[in-house]
Amino acid sequence: MLGKIEKILKDREDQYGDARRNFTNIGIGWGAILGTDPIPAHIVALMYDFGKTIRCVANPEIEDSWLDKEGYTKHGREIIKNEP
Repeated sequence: MLGKIEKILKDREDQYGDARRNFTNIGIGWGAILGTDPIPAHIVALMYDFGKTIRCVANPEIEDSWLDKEGYTKHGREIIKNEP
């Protein structure tokens, strides 16, 4: 399973760039839309994870949602671990 997650994360990085930078930009955009401060990158990871949680509840047989949840958790942990 870990190999699948690592492959997914590598593919996403190749497609969208560094996760921290991507999640930071998403947080800036979401904050602007909501009229609030930017949403921190680790919170963006948690929000994406929650979206996948809802999908897992709706259809727990879809492996992709479980793998994505684990990927968002991994990104969130790495972002917090490497905070300046």
